[in-house]
Amino acid sequence: MAGSQAQERELRELLFLQQLSVAAASTMKRDELLSLVIRETTEAMDADVCSLYLYDRDRGGLVLIATNGLNQSAVGQVVMRLGQGITGAVATSRKPLSVAEVSADPRFKWIEGVDEARFRSMLSVPIEAGPRMVGVLNVQSVERRDFREDEVAFLSAIAGAIAGVLERSELQRQLEEQLAEIQLSQTVHERFTGLVLSGAGLRNILDAISSLAAGTVGLYDPMGFRLEHGAGAGLNFRKIPIPAALLEAPEPVEQEVGRSHTVLTLTPVRAGSELIAVLALEAGSAAAPAGRRRALEHGATVVALELLKERAAAEVERRLRGDLLERLLSAPQEAGEMRRLATGAERLGYRIPESAWVLIVEPDDERSALALQTHPLQERLTRDLEQLCRTRATGAMIVGRANSFVILVPAERSGDGSGAGALSLADTEALARSVQAGAHGLERSLSLSVGIGGLAASPLELSRAHDEARQALRLVRRSGGRSVVTSYRSLGALRLLLEVRDPAVLLRFVDETLGPLITYQERHRTPLVATLESLSANGWNQRAAARALGIHINTLTYRIQRAEALMDLSLDDPEVRVVLGVAIRARGLLLS
Repeated sequence: MAGSQAQERELRELLFLQQLSVAAASTMKRDELLSLVIRETTEAMDADVCSLYLYDRDRGGLVLIATNGLNQSAVGQVVMRLGQGITGAVATSRKPLSVAEVSADPRFKWIEGVDEARFRSMLSVPIEAGPRMVGVLNVQSVERRDFREDEVAFLSAIAGAIAGVLERSELQRQLEEQLAEIQLSQTVHERFTGLVLSGAGLRNILDAISSLAAGTVGLYDPMGFRLEHGAGAGLNFRKIPIPAALLEAPEPVEQEVGRSHTVLTLTPVRAGSELIAVLALEAGSAAAPAGRRRALEHGATVVALELLKERAAAEVERRLRGDLLERLLSAPQEAGEMRRLATGAERLGYRIPESAWVLIVEPDDERSALALQTHPLQERLTRDLEQLCRTRATGAMIVGRANSFVILVPAERSGDGSGAGALSLADTEALARSVQAGAHGLERSLSLSVGIGGLAASPLELSRAHDEARQALRLVRRSGGRSVVTSYRSLGALRLLLEVRDPAVLLRFVDETLGPLITYQERHRTPLVATLESLSANGWNQRAAARALGIHINTLTYRIQRAEALMDLSLDDPEVRVVLGVAIRARGLLLS
């Protein structure tokens, strides 16, 4: 009779496993499979509760996935660490464990709100897929129960079937995700390709990224300044911090921006290894759409192509414009050559002005010069200068040199050559200060000075105005000026010295006037010439000159007396002061 009961039990168990396999093959939904396993296992094992725990590496333990007798609110919430409780012990040992009285077993861990005292006996078996531990399957009963070896074997067989079902379900899930990813990538690729082939432009491409990524998009240069011509319609940040990690990182990074601590996803836009822009996304919802990553990846590639096209076109235009401007500002042109240059300018969309101002923008120190040579800053400053001139000086031409800029500003605003509403020197100086302010806004350590030549009354005088702007800047450098705007006209009588083309004439004048002082200070190391320079710069006020030199007034008095004796002149004589002032300026020209 016992043998017949055993055969009947074995047949029932085989039929159960067969039914489980057939049911698993007929449904692909993971939750339905788990519910089926829990329900059928409880009945087949003649138990009161069946619970399934699966190992989750990210959560660091065994997570309660399904149960038909414990608190349902605990599903997905309870996590048992490996080695914790009977369930954790089975996961660690990978061996079945039968406990007749769980309350007396020190390994049992009571979970408040989940376990019930009425469940006395428990059988736990590991779920394994080859060498990988997948989870643990538990059954519990209200009545005290010593689980037989054949029952342990049966539950282990069920666990083996579950492992196969889960592996098949996971494989199917991965295949579906891969297929969806491929289809999504194809959709995104086709949309961007269509935009590029149709010449839709950067703004429409950014709109497409915004739509696919379900967020607001903005485009920023490598310095963090917004690219106005292609920015999305919602990001109000003129400048964002660009983390150093993004310079090398191939993947997007998260960055908090502004006082509101808005989180932006920053995606690098590269041309080879060069970072040429940053795509910023403010997500519209916490749940990321499936297409967000693909939209940013494909979008960054397409944006890079558009930016490179724009850069190439702008570079060609700048080179042609630069060649034209350099020829205009070089040696004086003949009338015939000027007509040819005018024709070339018209092809570029420019008109050579009848009268114009020439501005030269140069860095004041080596640090500023090096900064100005970096491509992102140079590109941004050029763009800002062009924008400034479009709004403040229509028709202006700009050319960037190695570490400087030259700006040709039309003097006639009306464009009819009548001079009505002409751009004055004061207007031009205000424009120069705006140039300085814009550069300082881009890089606070950047110090630039601007030289302005005299008004070129005709195109044939542009070369002369260019030389004058350079001379004005040279004198500023000699006097130690920084971040200044200086014009040739402001040089006053010093302009007469600049008109002296023969250096020997100036050298002779300086030697005749200051020679004795120069010889004396070389022998005695007494800075008599520097003392006269300070006096001249401070309107011959002795106390002001002494403060500027950082010496006592008595020391200054001694130096004055020594200088008067050497030159046999009196510094109280106004005419002597004029001559000495001119000689000091002439010496500065020769030394610069």
